[in-house]
Amino acid sequence: MMSAMRKGAGRWLNQFTARERWLLVLGGVAVLFWIAFTLVWQPIQARREALGGQIAFYERAIAALQAAPVPTTVAPSDPRSLNAIVADAARQFDLSIRRLEPEGNRIRVTLEDAAFPSVILWLKAMQQDSGLRASELDMTRRPAPGIVNATLVLER
Repeated sequence: MMSAMRKGAGRWLNQFTARERWLLVLGGVAVLFWIAFTLVWQPIQARREALGGQIAFYERAIAALQAAPVPTTVAPSDPRSLNAIVADAARQFDLSIRRLEPEGNRIRVTLEDAAFPSVILWLKAMQQDSGLRASELDMTRRPAPGIVNATLVLER
């Protein structure tokens, strides 16, 4: 079968002049380079840029956590309801709240598919801005890198 294909290809190439064969070879090489560029190089570069963005986000989160002084005084208490405080802060950090369960001066919050650095920065902001601190925290990893589900209890 292969020898028949080779003979057919050989007959097909022999119908062209030497200059035409040379142009066919150059065209084939150009097509191969184009295919390699569009199917291999560009996807690798796009993935590399996306990962670079994620790394920069995580580095900013780590730098913010390391640079933040540990508060020695309690932040002023926000007069709004716990539901409003938590919901507003979660929106600022682009977190999806699945459930809010107020329990007096405490509130149980369930987050779904949240970016880990956003959760940490949100907790820091909650403590500094509203005087709410996490007394319980349970996080589970999701299949996507850097994504967690979290259930926590915040209290004044």
